[in-house]
Amino acid sequence: MLDRLTQKIGQEGLSGWHLITQEMVDRYAALSGDGEGEWIHLDPERAAREASYGGTIVPGFFQVSHLIRLTGEAMRTLLPFDANHALNYGFDRLRFVRPMPVGARFRARVRILEVASKPGDSFLLKEAVLLELEDGTVTLAAEWLVFLGPRALAA
Repeated sequence: MLDRLTQKIGQEGLSGWHLITQEMVDRYAALSGDGEGEWIHLDPERAAREASYGGTIVPGFFQVSHLIRLTGEAMRTLLPFDANHALNYGFDRLRFVRPMPVGARFRARVRILEVASKPGDSFLLKEAVLLELEDGTVTLAAEWLVFLGPRALAA
């Protein structure tokens, strides 16, 4: 399996296009407790008047929450198994590069950087993950670590 995984180093996968609506941002703010005073995320009229982004922007951690679905879509084109059983191991690096306007279409671009063997027939992948808008603007850049145990590899 290590050989099959290391052959994927440097290869890239893309998710489909997605968008985040104002209603989704409002619900995220209520659920996360981030709903008080963050007008740049929650007040479209004020954001259109006072911010240079043309409207509200998506909170950074709401973008992060979309990585699971988007990287899953992208990795299905790269990995020889079902990535739904992969476990989030954390981030080596996570940057919010540019604001994501609410309602903008975006996708994930995922590239496998490294594969390391772990005990128990398991592996740790390091992935470069970008969220990009249709015009190519990157809003989020990360190095994400994903643990692949026997269950993930058997699927």
